[in-house]
Amino acid sequence: TVYDPFGTNGVGTTQTLNSSLGGATTVRASNSVLVMYGHGFNSTYVGGKGFHIAAQKYQGENNSNAGTPPGTTKNDGSGASVRAGFGAGPFTLAAAMGSTSFATGNIRTMNLGADYDFKAVKLMGIYDRDRVSGGATGKGMLFGATIPVGSNQVRAAWSTYKTSAAGTPKTNKLAVGYVHNLSKRTAMYGTYARTGNSGGAAAMLNGATGVANSSSTGLDLGIRHSF
Repeated sequence: TVYDPFGTNGVGTTQTLNSSLGGATTVRASNSVLVMYGHGFNSTYVGGKGFHIAAQKYQGENNSNAGTPPGTTKNDGSGASVRAGFGAGPFTLAAAMGSTSFATGNIRTMNLGADYDFKAVKLMGIYDRDRVSGGATGKGMLFGATIPVGSNQVRAAWSTYKTSAAGTPKTNKLAVGYVHNLSKRTAMYGTYARTGNSGGAAAMLNGATGVANSSSTGLDLGIRHSF
């Protein structure tokens, strides 16, 4: 999330998330216990200067007799993940991997994120790979930037995701946005995003599915307030 200029929120959310093969567990996992150690953790969960590490265990919430035959899917959504990162001056780097159990095939995910703050512009990137046991593999990446304009901010990102399914379905997304800070706690924002599909992909904005090889556009306009 911290390496996406749009914070995995709204129409600008990276396509590595919206097209992910990760199932229900992508950014968040229900019924989880997370242990963090190191320097630089803050409310946005990013490492500052120094080294940090985190480990998480999560449990699917299913009946013990779920599935056919009974009990087949009782562990669906259960898994574990780890993350490690390092920050020095204007640069931060983090890597993570996790595995989630599903009766249809366990999903293993790994990703790598980094950013560098040049003051005039902050550049960031993400690489992601998802693999389903006995099934498809998905790979994606994001290149993004945030640019301060006085007390305000311009945001931009290009992201892409493709899978190994027949035809090699692929989705590209371009997103641009602007945040106008009214105060330290209140801001108005706007985001424009467009996706394009090829190879039979049908991913639309906000994780929706549409017609294969078509495109979609969207606009966010809103105001946020931090309590």
